[in-house]
Amino acid sequence: MKKVFLPFVLFGLYSNIFAQIAPQKNFSEKISLSEQKNAAAFLKGTLEYNGDNYDLKYHRFSWNIDPDTLFISGEVTSYFVITKASVNQISFDLSSVLIVDSIKYHSSILTFSHAANNALTIDLPSALSINTLDSLSVFYHGNPPNGEGFGSFIKSDHEGTPIIWTLSEPFGAKDWWPCKNDLSDKIDSIDIFVTTPQQYKAASNGMLISEITQSGFKTAHWKHRYPIAAYLIGVAVTDYQTFSNYAHYADDSIQILNYVFPESLSNAQQHMPDVVQSLELFDSLFTLYPFVNERYGQTQFKWGGGMEHQTMTFLGDFSFDLMTHELAHQWVGDMITCGNWHDIWLNESFATYWTGLAYEHLFNGYYWNIWKKYELDDIISEPGGSVYCYDTTSVERIFDSRLTYNKGAMVLHSLRWIVGDSAFFAGMKNYLTDLNLTYSYACSDDFISHIENASGKNLTEFFHDWLYGEGYPSYTIHAAVISDNNVQLTITQTQSHNSVSFFEMPLPIKFKNETRDTIIILDNTFSGQQYTVNPGFHADSIIFDPEMWIISGNDTVISNIEVHSSLADFSVFPNPFTDFLTINFAGNKLQQAEVYDVRGMLVTAVKADNSIYGSLKFSMPDIAKGVYFLKLIFDDKIVVNKIAKFE
Repeated sequence: MKKVFLPFVLFGLYSNIFAQIAPQKNFSEKISLSEQKNAAAFLKGTLEYNGDNYDLKYHRFSWNIDPDTLFISGEVTSYFVITKASVNQISFDLSSVLIVDSIKYHSSILTFSHAANNALTIDLPSALSINTLDSLSVFYHGNPPNGEGFGSFIKSDHEGTPIIWTLSEPFGAKDWWPCKNDLSDKIDSIDIFVTTPQQYKAASNGMLISEITQSGFKTAHWKHRYPIAAYLIGVAVTDYQTFSNYAHYADDSIQILNYVFPESLSNAQQHMPDVVQSLELFDSLFTLYPFVNERYGQTQFKWGGGMEHQTMTFLGDFSFDLMTHELAHQWVGDMITCGNWHDIWLNESFATYWTGLAYEHLFNGYYWNIWKKYELDDIISEPGGSVYCYDTTSVERIFDSRLTYNKGAMVLHSLRWIVGDSAFFAGMKNYLTDLNLTYSYACSDDFISHIENASGKNLTEFFHDWLYGEGYPSYTIHAAVISDNNVQLTITQTQSHNSVSFFEMPLPIKFKNETRDTIIILDNTFSGQQYTVNPGFHADSIIFDPEMWIISGNDTVISNIEVHSSLADFSVFPNPFTDFLTINFAGNKLQQAEVYDVRGMLVTAVKADNSIYGSLKFSMPDIAKGVYFLKLIFDDKIVVNKIAKFE
């Protein structure tokens, strides 16, 4: 299928509707920065409490929140099963800034200690034996910490109206409630009761069961009956307006409940429904929405990005890529969560690639090549860096937009190229339906195993190079006609980083002329490898990786297969050029002149007037310096010349 690459200069002509849908060039950078800011405070310290002696089963939250005041009070009741013999203490993680009023255990009040390292340690009246199911309630209040201006419980305003919202990824939940703050124990189910002044609405996880107003206060009850990580629990309170959209699947539908600021209602009603088609697409490509027995929701908040709170995404704007990225997290991040921060790519790379898949399948594929080009340009902007996160002490590295988001997404795209669509999507579905992983945690090996089983291929080398290794390849392709339509290709590869000695990849090479084209795939296993191919017709040009399957940079095709005219027929000057390029020609009718980059992508084109003698001038002050190919289309031949741009 032919893909259309659109010059980015046309973006200035798009309407506001297209601006909301089109991929943002720096989208991953923006969203990763918001993740970095939120995680920064936690990652300067470590969790020091002992929470491995129990398994959480249930939380009942009862909170009092007034968005006009940075304050929380309430009760958290926890049900747990003891996992070790003779347990005398239970510990939670709770900011030492918050004040614990009391802890109730059945009819007793328990003693406790609340340390500066945020460990809340509770003394049980007698030792509990393994497999015992028990419960206790923590009553507390206080002003949650803001920590360097990036807290997890935030007071802000919109158009002068106060709002309080939470954002706990990765370990900020302790700033506003007593939790088990790790990536090992999901809570089986929760009930949330939020009491606010009656003019406000509270948005949270799961299903809204009731809103009861009494004595000037409103209590919202939210119920969620799926396992959930502590950092995916969220609450937002302000004067929200609500409306619903519906996504359809098979013979049923699912509600998408939206909470937005009154001043944003019209804009939200125009753009928020765009996420419906993404939800329906992911249902068809992968598996049914993982919380289908409840609903999906989107809540507006005052943050420069989004947060995939389970069943209720918080959004800073209504752009298509943000809404789709956060929706994708409901499968990859929420239903299946990375089991450690080394494997954060299982959350962020996957959600980023799923956003790309939405651009591939929706809007007639109009933005698909644009999205891939944005990803690749960012990836090759620096020579090093692995998708796998070796350094989990650095928040900047965990949420690195170039590596964790963009490179990981395009590694998935290359993996799809290696194994084929059938195996790729089958492997992804098997990963998403693995009962050992669903509503739980996963590591990279879990995903790799499913892809290998679906494809029947050993992918050790691929993941060694692309997941754990650094950098990317650059290719130089020398092409020469040796007889009739036979073309000899010599392909050399260099690597941007020495952690990978060679990237073994099947390389797609496109041969084309004015009426025909074909793609031949070459298995490239060493640098300097030679191939003799016959495309079945006389090709006048060669394009490397036209569909952008492979992460590579600074690729060059050097070819003599084009039909060349004598130097007397035309001249190109200056070459190299800076801003302008002039073509003088005589003896043949020039129809059009085109400039391509080394990837074979059209940069610009100018139509001629079909005169036999003339001059054509290109203005190209804004293109990057480097090597390009000038293609002159005459009435009886095509001429291709290499040109170079200097700054």
